Amino acid sequence: MTGKLDILFINPPYERLKGFSLGSLPNGILGLATYLNKEGYSTLVYDADTNADEGLLAYNNKNRAESQDEYAKNIDDENHPVWAEIKETIERLDPRFVGITLMTPTLHSGLKIARIAKELKKTVLVGGPHINIINEKALEIDRIDFAFFGEAEYSVTEFLNSYPDINKLRNLKGLGFKNGPNTYYNGFSDRIDNLDELPHPDRDLLVYKERYQVIGLSTIMASRGCPFKCSFCASVPIWKQNVAFRSPEHIVEEIKSLHFKYKTKAFRFFDDTFTAKKSNVIKLCEVLINVFGDKFFSWSCLSKVSAIDDEVLSWLRRAGCNEIHLGVESGSDKILKRMHKGITLKQVENAVHLSKKHNFWVNTFFMIGIPYETLEDMRSTITFIKKIKPDSINLCTFTPYPGTELYDYCVNRKLIQHDDNYEMFKYVGHHSTSNYFLENVSRDDYKEILDEILNLTSSISNAVTIKKFCYRVKSLTLEKLKRKLKLKIKILYSRCFS
Repeated sequence: MTGKLDILFINPPYERLKGFSLGSLPNGILGLATYLNKEGYSTLVYDADTNADEGLLAYNNKNRAESQDEYAKNIDDENHPVWAEIKETIERLDPRFVGITLMTPTLHSGLKIARIAKELKKTVLVGGPHINIINEKALEIDRIDFAFFGEAEYSVTEFLNSYPDINKLRNLKGLGFKNGPNTYYNGFSDRIDNLDELPHPDRDLLVYKERYQVIGLSTIMASRGCPFKCSFCASVPIWKQNVAFRSPEHIVEEIKSLHFKYKTKAFRFFDDTFTAKKSNVIKLCEVLINVFGDKFFSWSCLSKVSAIDDEVLSWLRRAGCNEIHLGVESGSDKILKRMHKGITLKQVENAVHLSKKHNFWVNTFFMIGIPYETLEDMRSTITFIKKIKPDSINLCTFTPYPGTELYDYCVNRKLIQHDDNYEMFKYVGHHSTSNYFLENVSRDDYKEILDEILNLTSSISNAVTIKKFCYRVKSLTLEKLKRKLKLKIKILYSRCFS
């Protein structure tokens, strides 16, 4: 341990620049920081996209989709308070290195942080999905000193062990950098097959931990990667459809720790497809029940509709899972097939029906504006939403993210023009009314049907709070219900008169 902070990892602002605060834990960099601390280095994690104390707006599909212009405007607004906060935080903590995780949606806010860090004479490290997609092109960005490709626990540790010896660094697998006229790019690091080797992410390393609600701190990743190949998803080129799983025992130890520290009885799994391996899911449920009893916790997970059945849902429900998020995307079998979703509408109907039979809250993901969609396809999606009646909906407007099959499709069909600076991602995102990448539908017709589906899904979203309260009340005893109502009244009173 050097006594000085070695790395300050930063998750760039995105939703916060649009007027929201989602409070989702940056598990990737938090796990990396935790591993480095275990290896004797000093690291912290600053999530610049979360600040529940600002009283930011609640969002639904409609207002979130209409706020992308705010992101573009506030990236360039030097007076926006988030930039002053970022600068002050870097200055105060004074790390040797600033590490920034870059996703395509946050690319431009991340590069602005890199600029601020360089002005403060800091060495900038980057990693994350966008870097893994563009590979050695990342080394052409002048604000970046070192880029890490693939899983970074071992490569960043070796980097810190070797820095600044260029002779050692130039052959380090998973690292890329420029040194004078020379460029070194050593490809991706080796995959970490045994995730149990890694420590649980330490929430105490969050710089502003108090900004999170407890449920935000209780976000868990049980695996890395996704075995499926949806044409719109960047997981395919990053993970090559390979998945590594943590053992059920390792996951339960993390849940124990969260419950001990924060008294939480609720948590969320954020894996791309939590139910990808049936035997793993059932074993985890068995361990949860053996350790904590039936339904000691309430929790949620994401799933592919073809990866659940009556047996899996029964185990999930017994172990306390009460909310399931299903990726549907379209109400057209033709579109699902072209997207390589590997599901049919009949399977979706069956999955929703089974989930409701087991008393799950069913959230569904849908997408509109896929390049080869027709008006008829979009109308089918609206009709299908009304038919299956999900409890809530997350509606995305199609965005062609680099590295995906549909990005290449859009470039080849001249629906977009590739740009190594990815400027368009200031103005488009997966919740944006600015998106338009269609071959068969005019912009005016698309705007009309987009407004219709946004109004439909937002009306469903606006009823979510009351529906969820009633849904949870069903399982409460009278005494528990009284306690919860008293607590709600206290919270409302304190907010009104503080």
